[in-house]
Amino acid sequence: MKFSIKRTLSLIAALLMLVLAFSACGGDTAKDNGSSSSTNNNSNASSETIVEPNTPDIEQGSKYDPATWDPYATISESIKGQTVRHATWGDPTTNESAIAYANFEADTGLKCEVFAVPQSGYPEHIKTKIAIGDAPDVFMTNEGNQSFPLTLEIASPINLVSTVDLNDPIWDKSMLESTRLNGNIYGVNTIGTPHTGSNLVFFNKRIFEENGFKSPADYYAEGNWTWDNMLKCLKDVKSLSTSNDIYYGAQLELDILAGSVGASFTKYNYDSDTFSSGVNDPKLLAAFQWYADAKEQGLLDGNINRFVQGRCGMIVRGTWGLKANGYFAEMDPEDVGFVYMPSFEKGEESLVSSIYRVYGICEGAHHPDAAGYFIRYLLDPINYDLQNTFLTPEAGQFYYALTNRTASQKYFNFDAGLATLLGQDQNTAFYNSAKNASSAGMKTAIDSVSNKVDTAVDLANKLIEIKINADREKYK
Repeated sequence: MKFSIKRTLSLIAALLMLVLAFSACGGDTAKDNGSSSSTNNNSNASSETIVEPNTPDIEQGSKYDPATWDPYATISESIKGQTVRHATWGDPTTNESAIAYANFEADTGLKCEVFAVPQSGYPEHIKTKIAIGDAPDVFMTNEGNQSFPLTLEIASPINLVSTVDLNDPIWDKSMLESTRLNGNIYGVNTIGTPHTGSNLVFFNKRIFEENGFKSPADYYAEGNWTWDNMLKCLKDVKSLSTSNDIYYGAQLELDILAGSVGASFTKYNYDSDTFSSGVNDPKLLAAFQWYADAKEQGLLDGNINRFVQGRCGMIVRGTWGLKANGYFAEMDPEDVGFVYMPSFEKGEESLVSSIYRVYGICEGAHHPDAAGYFIRYLLDPINYDLQNTFLTPEAGQFYYALTNRTASQKYFNFDAGLATLLGQDQNTAFYNSAKNASSAGMKTAIDSVSNKVDTAVDLANKLIEIKINADREKYK
């Protein structure tokens, strides 16, 4: 079977790399301690670290035992040769998905192609295609104005697609359940997926090491990686500035900081399928006041260019920075450190502020059955060269440690999606007042957008209600 052979060969390759690593490096295996370790310029042959994806627990001898099961063995001849159109704004044939795209036809007898859609306004562009009968087959959710609940307007229930086996252990059941509305599932992702996103702290290792500063990784290792110590790190970096050589603390987005304590202007309850206001959440106020204090001290003027140039201490961004072709592709990998978001207080675990990424079947899809197979194939890590997907093997290891969380252990911020319902971006609608406020004036700044938040929440709940009622009638 193609699937079991491929998995077996991958395991053999991984074991061979491990044997070589032990013989060359003395045999100490790298362990995840929540931060980066030494790197090797993305040359995996001499590294003892092997990128191993998160995998589901599968009972040996069960139907889904990977040693004997091929999920593509029973593809009907009636759909062989069909072309799945994947709506995306990037070119997956030139990034880490290239291998999956290239091998899909040989492994399944199905074809795939890119259905190019602009990233900004992604759901709206697809809605226009659906309206004229030119719908793509596969969509995905992202952040910004590509996020849930906007994507509900282009989604059809994936549980009604006969080729999608939701009992398959590969699916992340917590994410699957988060998309459930009135019994229907509107999106999926897998355990071990190469396509998901969470936020983390990147730090410039060279700055901290050469100046004898305690780094974010040092604080994390001693169990003391907190907002207070993050502030100390920023001050240490800024203290290096001279009149001719300026150093910058960090680039940090307010919504990501708040997300690490489970706060945002709008909040979604997966059990009741409803949005509500988060304006009165004390953690929202605490996060915003910390941000205001750091900004007032001139500690948040960094950006990616300054980080790459070695003049910025930290960047708080998503997992794209861990990828080989990501934010820091032009840097020496040995200068890029990474660690979890800090805790609000010592001993308090931060949530993983994350991007809500699921894949689904479009309304009006021409080949939904073939699309079901494509989604599984695209999201299965066995179809990727994981050893060369990431900036370093350690970055890949950290990616899987970071993303190995259930939906309840992550925090998804949908403010941008709800702001779009108001015809604005999230900064204009909600955040600008807070970004420009002092710590003392922060509560007033937050309260000033309360009415807009309430309006956005009402619109989002109405959108969900319309979707539930429409699909109840359509699929009864």
